[in-house]
Amino acid sequence: MVAAGEVVVQDVPEPTIVEPTDAIVKIAATCICGSDLWPYRGHDAVHNQHMGHEYVGVVEAIGSEVKTIKVGDFVVGSFCLSCGECEICRSGYPSRCIKGGFVGGAQSEKVRIPLADGTLVATPAAPSAELIPHLLAASDV
Repeated sequence: MVAAGEVVVQDVPEPTIVEPTDAIVKIAATCICGSDLWPYRGHDAVHNQHMGHEYVGVVEAIGSEVKTIKVGDFVVGSFCLSCGECEICRSGYPSRCIKGGFVGGAQSEKVRIPLADGTLVATPAAPSAELIPHLLAASDV
């Protein structure tokens, strides 16, 4: 989004692993959240914002320190980045992780997810097409 009410499609470079805790996810489904509508309607500032923070997809690459997620996993991604290891995460408040932040750019073909082990949850198997919308709803929890 480049301005309130102005959503554009842009060609951007494919994401790459930057940190050893990163994963690259190929998006299977994503959605617009109510919080995306605030800047769209002009209530929040827009700074060439890459939209999308609710997503599910398949892991295409992982950094050398990623332990719980593997290439080929179908994952549900959280809207917030979290390490899963700090005292705040262990207390059940991953959206307040001291290393965390928020996901952006999931309205794309692929997205780089920092802190993959604490942010992504692998499903036991690849879901059916009918199940994907239900898993997508879980990305906002």
